[in-house]
Amino acid sequence: MEIVSGIQVNGAMGHCAMLSRELVRRGHDVTLLCLPGAWIARQLAGEPMDVIFSNLQRFPPSELRRVSSEIRRRRIEVVHTHMSRAHFFGVLLRWFAGVPSVATAHSQNFQLHWMFNDLVIAVSDATRRFHRRFNLVRSNRIVTIHNFVPPAAAVAEPAASRRQTRASLGVSDAELLLGIVGTVIPIKGHLYLIRALPRIMAAVGDVRLAIVGEERSPEYSKLLREEAKRLGVADQIVWAGHRSDVPTVMSSLDVCVVPSLKENLPLVVLEAMTADIPVVASAVGGIPECVIQGETGLLVRPGDSDSLAQALVGLLSDPARCRALGLAGGCRVRDHFSADKQVSLIEAAMERVVRPVAR
Repeated sequence: MEIVSGIQVNGAMGHCAMLSRELVRRGHDVTLLCLPGAWIARQLAGEPMDVIFSNLQRFPPSELRRVSSEIRRRRIEVVHTHMSRAHFFGVLLRWFAGVPSVATAHSQNFQLHWMFNDLVIAVSDATRRFHRRFNLVRSNRIVTIHNFVPPAAAVAEPAASRRQTRASLGVSDAELLLGIVGTVIPIKGHLYLIRALPRIMAAVGDVRLAIVGEERSPEYSKLLREEAKRLGVADQIVWAGHRSDVPTVMSSLDVCVVPSLKENLPLVVLEAMTADIPVVASAVGGIPECVIQGETGLLVRPGDSDSLAQALVGLLSDPARCRALGLAGGCRVRDHFSADKQVSLIEAAMERVVRPVAR
């Protein structure tokens, strides 16, 4: 049983959706438990798996009893949780239903329920170290398994499709296009990229920036627009909003920028590398575990517009290096972050904790 909390799509929910599909493809019986109205339920509609709904209420325990009955009726062998509310619910199910609980740590939050899981899967070594130190998860109950990208995301877009996607953004082939993909919230560091734009434009000429993602903080979005206007770069920014065709958009970029202040292992980095697009990213969390400095991308100090501008100017001024880093990134993803490899590791991790089900 895959359990995920939250309504709107984010990295953890996207990972859960991809993993559920891959597990079914490998012959497993998967039941998805999610909140009513959740994005993932619509995303997996029609897939060969059962989707059931719960408000994940812990107290009073009537909902825990109801889901425990479903677990026993369906002969569920392991529950696998994603996101905070689901994690706590999964630990309680471990006691109510007597079923092993595995929790994937997509973030670094201080929550003592982590230590009670049969196993924690950390999406990066940095995340694993956090949960060992602050949430007291025992070393024999935590393992690092990096995120993965599905095979469908690995197809680079042909030139005609690239032109068409750029046209939909109002960007010509002659312009250099930077992209930042993800929810528009302060932790993602959009502000520092906007502040770097004047220096980048002064050095390399006509550069456009596509901001792709849902705007969930009106105050932050207002700040970004005001700063862009103050710096004289507002006309260079394309506010693309939420896109359902992120792999296609990614393939239209010249460089993908991830200026986050805090991350674990963002899928957007792997999606860009999969499309052979070079990445310039903050050296935070698990990003340095997939972006090798100077080999598959460039790493910069978080919250530092000057170092961000310097890295992007150097890359955009050298098309050959830009292309080489992109190709090297694509090779690294295919070698180390493929669905086949990572899902096999997740299967093996779950097999470690599965107990015989009473028949």
